[in-house]
Amino acid sequence: MNLKDLQTSFQHILLDADCIDADWVRESARGLSSQDRLGIYHNAYRMRLIDVLLDTFEHTAVYLGDDWFHQLAAAYVQSHHSTYNNIGLYGRKFPRFLAEQVADDKEVSELALMDWKLRRAFDGANSAVMTHDDLLQHLAAVESGGIRLQPVPTLSISTQRFNTLDIWHAISQDQQPPVVERLRQTIDILIWRKGHSPHFRSLAKMESAAIALVCSGDTLEVIGAALEQDFPDVDVATEFGVMLHRWLDDEIISIAPQNVDADARLHGNRCQSTIHTNLH
Repeated sequence: MNLKDLQTSFQHILLDADCIDADWVRESARGLSSQDRLGIYHNAYRMRLIDVLLDTFEHTAVYLGDDWFHQLAAAYVQSHHSTYNNIGLYGRKFPRFLAEQVADDKEVSELALMDWKLRRAFDGANSAVMTHDDLLQHLAAVESGGIRLQPVPTLSISTQRFNTLDIWHAISQDQQPPVVERLRQTIDILIWRKGHSPHFRSLAKMESAAIALVCSGDTLEVIGAALEQDFPDVDVATEFGVMLHRWLDDEIISIAPQNVDADARLHGNRCQSTIHTNLH
């Protein structure tokens, strides 16, 4: 057996649901059979990936309890083999997997998605954030209506239909999670990293719409016109000014060259979010 065949055989043994024997593995001096020896690696591979899921989806694991979470995690590991160079990305499809496996408890996938986005914000790329002085310089150098704002690469938005945020807070405070309730209106949760820590907060409808337009690469002029059309009873100029100051304080806007065309900007940073993630 050449090296390639041996590697292929070993990979199949690791990935198969049941550990099988292989005639190229010898019995150990301590009397372990070849299948027992292979079983060590077979189990270790699964336990390592389950540990990754436990670390990434901490609140979800607490909410489901050890036994149920381990069952679901083991099923995910068996059906979703690791293909990432960065093991931190392994849980990318876990929230959607939970939405399918625990379809009657939709808050579970929402909670998992929040865990996932907070972890990705923590591990996300760095960027130079725009300050109030930076904005003033841009306003002086470019006609204000033509300015495009660029969100930081860690920014994302998650739409929730249940009181998942209350559940998340209760778990964080070691309290009993509240009874699951469907919200009268969906809420959007903004998630990003400020400094070295992930942050999140709920968004009003107008701010959520404004951030989506920012993520789409629209100019301030286009954003203002769109908001005035969608929110005719609001003083958009005043409210947008308030939002902009808060964005700068929250450090969700990054410094980007103002002479980059919209297509290049969009491909460079799509604001993980611009998908208001929806699992339902």
